[in-house]
Amino acid sequence: MPYFAIADAGHLWYSVRVFMRKRGLRRVFVCLTLLAAAWGGVSSWLYVNDLAQPVLQPVNQSYVGYTKVPRKAPGLRMEPFSFKGWDGGEVQAVIAVKDGEESSRQLSVIGDLMNNPVERLHHIDYVLVCVDWDHGIRSAMPLAESLTAAGLTCVMWEPRGVDDRRTYCTHGLKECRDVPYLIDAVTARAGKTDPVFAAVGQGYGAGLLLQAAADEPRIRGLVSIDAYASLRQSVERTLPESVLRPAMVWLMDQRIRRSVGMESFDVAPVEQAADLDRNVPVLVVNLVQDSPVSNFNDAVTIYRRLPSDRRDVWTLRSADDPAQATHRELNFGRGMRREVVHVGLLDDADSAMSSIVHWINDCVVDAVEAPRVYDPARPNLTAADIRL
Repeated sequence: MPYFAIADAGHLWYSVRVFMRKRGLRRVFVCLTLLAAAWGGVSSWLYVNDLAQPVLQPVNQSYVGYTKVPRKAPGLRMEPFSFKGWDGGEVQAVIAVKDGEESSRQLSVIGDLMNNPVERLHHIDYVLVCVDWDHGIRSAMPLAESLTAAGLTCVMWEPRGVDDRRTYCTHGLKECRDVPYLIDAVTARAGKTDPVFAAVGQGYGAGLLLQAAADEPRIRGLVSIDAYASLRQSVERTLPESVLRPAMVWLMDQRIRRSVGMESFDVAPVEQAADLDRNVPVLVVNLVQDSPVSNFNDAVTIYRRLPSDRRDVWTLRSADDPAQATHRELNFGRGMRREVVHVGLLDDADSAMSSIVHWINDCVVDAVEAPRVYDPARPNLTAADIRL
């Protein structure tokens, strides 16, 4: 090292020692350091609060300013009712059937089904449809339009409850407890002792229904669109990449815990997927390709954990897929543990609903008509719950 560099370092160290010997200046230095640390802590907490707000109160900006429950919709007849949820609060819901002049979504599905009709959907009495936490019914209506075009009857509800009584979202962890009460209320209105229910969810709704179906044997088939595998992974992916990411996740969990008494790792639809009844067919669909919240890997992860005798996973065709290919093949593991996953390919998101309707017609109705197999490995499902 050059002599002048050593000399400069020595002078610098000497200056620091002289500075620190002076009590007044040393106290000022300590105070400034403490103030900087406090400011950094407060700024970090405020920043994390801003990041946690969309997790605690996810708001669909497309519906800001709209009333929570629409009274009518093109192509639908809406029959409103309410029921008491898991927390004793009133929850608004509607039953929707096709009626009147068809909407553009209904016409699209009807056109696709003309050449390839579905003739067995009458075996399914109701389809539970859920998409968003904040505008549950309004956000589920596009799916309901497509499903009712095929002759299905849809049930939608408001996960936040009447007058937004549930201030914060738990991403299905608590909201899924409403589903048995909802099924009870619909069954009482149906005048039928044992109506058949299927379920279709997207995003938040997909995660909610995966959690609900694990403990509700009356859901006989499930379509999960754009569900995330776990809330923790989704939170991590939405944060900026830096060495501070683990600390920010921890701070966010503290904020979430203070508000709703849970942490992000408590919400893991992939874990509930593993607890589903093997008799329940499940279709996992990935339509959103570039979202940090849920992605194709989440769909495959959920699919691989499913115990269902009939399970399928679909995604949109990419530029890397051959033009005539109907499936994409993925390989996991090696040797005896090698697993091959055949991913069905959809041409576009607009035609996905017609394919989903056909899947319900083929797979869910088959499961409804076939004798259910009792699985002794599932302690939460007894022989009394299964209609043989």
